[in-house]
Amino acid sequence: MNGVLDILTADDIPGKNCVGPIIKNEPALAEKYLEYVGQPVAVVVAVSHNIACQAASIVKIKVSDEVKPIFDLEEAKKLNSFVLPKMTLSRGNSEDKIKHSKHSLKGELLIGGQDHFYLESQISMAIPSENDEMTIWSSTQHPTEVQHGVGNVLNLPSAKIDCKTRRLGGGFGGKESQATIFAAIAALAAYKIQKPVKLRLDRKTDMTVSGKRHNFEVNYKIGFSLNGKINGVEIDLLSNGGNVLDLSGPVMTRALTHLDNCYSFKHFIAKGYICKTNTVSNTAFRGFGGPQGMLAIENILDNVANYLKISLDEVRKINY
Repeated sequence: MNGVLDILTADDIPGKNCVGPIIKNEPALAEKYLEYVGQPVAVVVAVSHNIACQAASIVKIKVSDEVKPIFDLEEAKKLNSFVLPKMTLSRGNSEDKIKHSKHSLKGELLIGGQDHFYLESQISMAIPSENDEMTIWSSTQHPTEVQHGVGNVLNLPSAKIDCKTRRLGGGFGGKESQATIFAAIAALAAYKIQKPVKLRLDRKTDMTVSGKRHNFEVNYKIGFSLNGKINGVEIDLLSNGGNVLDLSGPVMTRALTHLDNCYSFKHFIAKGYICKTNTVSNTAFRGFGGPQGMLAIENILDNVANYLKISLDEVRKINY
């Protein structure tokens, strides 16, 4: 098409195709496998944003081998599809305490995801300079991570990458690790054509390609006394990590350590499973796993209060 300067894939990356903040196996552009709908495969470089969008819309992707995708967290657990090994937090003997409690309950809670919906979508501008140096303007919450990610992709020392952000509001975690992907792609294009390149996602593309707050499934079993005192707690947390780890590990850690909220449980066990699914990799979101953990235990105490037909505040107070 007139106005198209280049089209780049993972094969054009001079360094490592990796922008992962923790584990170094998270690609900026898909290489061998497509793991979710909307995963970036190639970047069209053009003289204007409109021409680039028009050209990208006519690109066809051939998938040679289709496998059944995983979307359900229970199915992922059954198939041992995880991005990290199981995490366990425990004290006392919850199984015995639940078994010998006068009352017990078990159930599940589904907690949905959420999009950050920052006012400005993901955007990055890369400006090449002499001696392989580059300036990156990025709408990031973590300029150092962008600097390291771009250096990794271009095979350049971090000292040659100068990352700047003008101002930031309403990121809510959505521009902590996710901004690195788009900065790296813009930098790759600028490196190849040796001209400034800006990558600006429209809202639909942004919401398809970038990670969200983790949706969780909570399965629990508890034993308690007639006055609402919790004797034993067993909780399984399943989070939707998506296709790669991203920041799902520390999100699950915080969810587990916030499960007791402001209460004291002497006999307690919680297991965290970060499920690998065929969705976009979920990421940091304000609260960072804390809201999911606290919501789980508050829901459980509410069920205890309803079961005993006493005030929720009474159940809370006796368990502080």
